[in-house]
Amino acid sequence: MADTFFVRLSDGGTATWGAFDPTGRLVGAIGHGGLDGAHAALANRRCTVLVSGVDVLTAQAELPAASNARLRQIAPFTLEESLADDVERLVFAIGARLASGATQVAAVARERIDGWLTQLRAAGIAPQTLCSEADGVPDVPSTLVLVIEGSRIAGREPGRPPFVFDGLGLRQVLDLVRGRIVEGSELRHIRIFADEAGRIAYAAELEALGETFASADVKILGDGVFPYLAATLAQRGGTNLLQGPYAPRSNWLAMLRPWRLAACLLAASAALAVVLEGAEYWQLRRADRELTDAVAAACQRVVGDSSTSGCDREVRQRLGARAGGASEDFLSTLAAIAALRDSDTRVDALSYRNNQMDLQVVAPSVTALDEFSRQLEQTRRFNVELEATSQVDAGTEGRLRVVGVQQ
Repeated sequence: MADTFFVRLSDGGTATWGAFDPTGRLVGAIGHGGLDGAHAALANRRCTVLVSGVDVLTAQAELPAASNARLRQIAPFTLEESLADDVERLVFAIGARLASGATQVAAVARERIDGWLTQLRAAGIAPQTLCSEADGVPDVPSTLVLVIEGSRIAGREPGRPPFVFDGLGLRQVLDLVRGRIVEGSELRHIRIFADEAGRIAYAAELEALGETFASADVKILGDGVFPYLAATLAQRGGTNLLQGPYAPRSNWLAMLRPWRLAACLLAASAALAVVLEGAEYWQLRRADRELTDAVAAACQRVVGDSSTSGCDREVRQRLGARAGGASEDFLSTLAAIAALRDSDTRVDALSYRNNQMDLQVVAPSVTALDEFSRQLEQTRRFNVELEATSQVDAGTEGRLRVVGVQQ
């Protein structure tokens, strides 16, 4: 794989840059200076720009399985309580799914990202990736990793998004981390990477780390923290802030030119696929006609009308018939149950009569079964009674009685 060119933006329009291979090995030398110098060294390589971790909020959120575009719409409402700025002023980016099942989300002020991109474009740099420098702090099992640069401390707990504190003492940061530790997690070791300024600023606190953790490893980075952060990101990418309207546009024609032969083969494969799909479509149409004839015969036998529209209307009338002035019928009750059931809960059997649906449900636990019942009752459309439970191989089996509330 090709090398990645990393540029780290600093205050005052200066930057630090260097190329790294996919294993995190530095290729060439580290450069410092204006962005024009970074552009001269870029040499048509893929470019990743690191921005200040203080300006980027990195959090985790419980998000459903959906496209990134949909998740970017959901994320602001999920994180709204933890955001200091108005969500309308922020840009949200979706990152990797963590081991806990949560999704990493990054948020940055629109004004800041516009400013960074304007600054980069003025120097002729069009990055493919823009991410927080804190994403360069690695995730190490059972180990708290801190990267100290002067008075700024970036860190990451195992299985969690990174964090950044500026101006806090090392002891204060450790106290804040302990306050976030989930019960039962093992955080036994600490590994610290510091530049020379950070070592001087926190010398006394660094020496006392062995009293708090089972092991404490401190390494001084003579070339600064940039090579360490970039090497980590070369091996494991961070959350790209360039999503949605900020996603980079690619020159597809230039990219495809070396692949003309492969494109021709792909086109031939696509044509063959169309022919095969056409044959399958013809077979499906024949099967559809046969199925339609079978449905018509069944409709004629059951409701006395062979047309599918008449049969559908008659069946809906029978299923939708309401009993005793109830506000819910079979279809609305079934729809409510389907909407609240999660993927771990299955319905093995059901019956419906006189505004009452009897369910046989298998859930992972009694708690999950009770939660399902409670959510159904909280709609205020049904009275729910859990009649019995028993343990089965798949979890807990329960029998529920769901009755629509009378008008």
